[in-house]
Amino acid sequence: MIGGNLSGINFAGLATGIDTESIIQKLTELQSRPIQRLMVRKSQLQNRMSAFDQFRGLVNSLASAAGALSVNSAFNSVRGSSSDTNVATITSSTEALPGTYELRVSKLAQAHKIVSGAHTSATAELGAEGQFMVNGKIITLQSSDTLNSVAQKINAAGAGVTASVLTTSTGAYLTLTANETGKNSKIRLTDVGGWQVLAPTLKLVSYDEFIRNQQGNAALSDRFRDSGQTLAQVFGMTAPTSGTIQINGQAINIDFATDTLASLVNKINNAGAGVTASLETETDNGVTYYRLKIDGGGALPTFTDDQNILKALGILQNQYQQELVQAQDAEFTIDGFQFTRSRNQINDAIQGVTITLLSADASNPKRATLTLTRDTEAARGAVSNFVNAFNSLVDFLKQNASIDKQTLQAGVLFGDTTVGTVMDGLINRTISALPNVEQGLRVLAQVGVQLGQDGKLTFDEGKFNQAMAQDLQGVMRLFTASGRTTDPNISFVSSTDKTKASPLGGYEVVITQVATRATATASVAQTAASTETETLTFSGALFGNDPVNLVISAGSTQQDIVNQINNDPRLRNRVVASVENGKLTIRAVNYGSASNFTVVSDKAASSNNSGIGTTPIHAEGQDVQGTINGEPATGRGQFLTGNSENPNTAGLQIRVTATAPGTYGRVHFTRGVADQVRLFARQVTDIVNGDIQNATNTLRDQMSALDKQIESIREEITRRQLMLREQFARMERAISQMQSQGARLAALASSLPRVGVGGV
Repeated sequence: MIGGNLSGINFAGLATGIDTESIIQKLTELQSRPIQRLMVRKSQLQNRMSAFDQFRGLVNSLASAAGALSVNSAFNSVRGSSSDTNVATITSSTEALPGTYELRVSKLAQAHKIVSGAHTSATAELGAEGQFMVNGKIITLQSSDTLNSVAQKINAAGAGVTASVLTTSTGAYLTLTANETGKNSKIRLTDVGGWQVLAPTLKLVSYDEFIRNQQGNAALSDRFRDSGQTLAQVFGMTAPTSGTIQINGQAINIDFATDTLASLVNKINNAGAGVTASLETETDNGVTYYRLKIDGGGALPTFTDDQNILKALGILQNQYQQELVQAQDAEFTIDGFQFTRSRNQINDAIQGVTITLLSADASNPKRATLTLTRDTEAARGAVSNFVNAFNSLVDFLKQNASIDKQTLQAGVLFGDTTVGTVMDGLINRTISALPNVEQGLRVLAQVGVQLGQDGKLTFDEGKFNQAMAQDLQGVMRLFTASGRTTDPNISFVSSTDKTKASPLGGYEVVITQVATRATATASVAQTAASTETETLTFSGALFGNDPVNLVISAGSTQQDIVNQINNDPRLRNRVVASVENGKLTIRAVNYGSASNFTVVSDKAASSNNSGIGTTPIHAEGQDVQGTINGEPATGRGQFLTGNSENPNTAGLQIRVTATAPGTYGRVHFTRGVADQVRLFARQVTDIVNGDIQNATNTLRDQMSALDKQIESIREEITRRQLMLREQFARMERAISQMQSQGARLAALASSLPRVGVGGV
């Protein structure tokens, strides 16, 4: 068919000789011209979108730099230095205070290290069976074990030691090194029950015995974390040891399956051995430990221990085969005050400071001067970062949001209202005076940060250093979110981004209920030492789902019970015990209802025990209640926090130490320059409702609308092309048909007979 289409190939114009496809293309080009204009507009919007992304990134960078300046730690930094880093080094935190200290180091803490006698080989089977303990962890020795496999078993037991094997020309040796330093790291070795493998097989100890921890005429056990667990539980024994020991010739039956440290006190005191047993407590690196103490009075007790019971407790010990390094505590003085610590890293001698001891001399102590100074460099660097971030933003906008006066070429963001609004907000918050401060530092220019004619910030470091030296608190208030109170019974704690700066007069604080601590008082005053073991059980909100059972041994005085409660690691950070009006009083450490607790004894209250009794005592504290600026606040303990829906004081938290209801002055809350910039920058860059996000959403919507217009025009062009091709095709067919008819008529006419004029 003339003018038809086959597999995308057009055969137009065959009848007419007219190039119809060229005509269609020309018409299409004319109709496509709006698309080109739309594509140019879309490209401009894409460039604008890209510029907005860069703008957002720079504002975020400014927010981060401002955030680093909006907290007190930016200005409280203290730098520590040591006059002799071969003696000690020093690091400090924001809690440290400036000062100078004289350090003298006599001894460094050492980790205990012992070595066995010589073995023929590290890989030969030892050929013996039995059990022994390393620091209370049971190791099972099998006949097929070698020195190497024994080292592996010790390392896998988590006994606080590292075992290794040395092979030399004289034989193979098993070495044990304590993982911790300090005199209490001394390695405890004992055979279990009647086994004997440490001396004859492993050659770690000899047969000679000594009292491991001697204090005058008293012998002490090793340290244990719990005094109420059975000894089988303490040592993880599946086949608990039992047997008879002798103290000064008096037999005492002991069974690890049922006995505890506390029960041993009773058994020993009741045995008539002429000794006094008690539980001693001591604290090391924040952890409380218990020791069994057996005091012989005028003479050191004698012990017989056939089943290694006293050795398991650490009262007796076989002599080490050879000590390579003795366990030792660090000994040093600071400004003449004597210190002893189990480690060479000391973090509890000077507030906010960690001292690392590196060398010592017992006869002539090593000396170093430790100096703590205010680190103005850190604060200065933070201000410099803020200035640089601000100026980077200005440079970007000069390139992308201004117009070249000579070429009249405008930047991609020129005239954008969002950019203008954001930048105006940042500038205003940077150069404006603090609104609710009348005196002192109120503007950044006072500390050397000033806006120049070019729109950039300049930083005079000398002026800043001077301000830091003269008025540190004023500098902090100028930059940070801070608060102050007019009454000593209240103090500012913190705020949130929702908290609004207070007016010049501040926010009034009214307390309707003061916070109290949950307190339990014994019903009977203890006037004599306890005659039997007593268990106090602590439970309630303060202890969650983990009640604490405290075993009080017989012979405990009232002060002994107070000390035991205050030193127990499960209790001491939760409650504190004292004697008030002659009675045991137990009070929660913290204020409020969250520290409510219950205490009950398994013994009826009497004058020869704690006096708590078998009726549970429910100790309840109350939370502070009141208002801030007349707006509702929620109390938790002594802390009162403005409710999140409050128009002004949302998130404003204060601490109330008042002991009676009443009006307690005012709290003044100020948002410093850096905090204002941080908060504003975070708001405008918010990915959901921020101004920049809204602007980019608008650009995205515009590009989407352009895409729809372009697609609509393209669809219309396609339809137009189809229509034109169809119209030209019909024209070609019609002309072709006419041409065919003309040809037939011509042929017909040529076949007709010619008729002469006048006929025949």
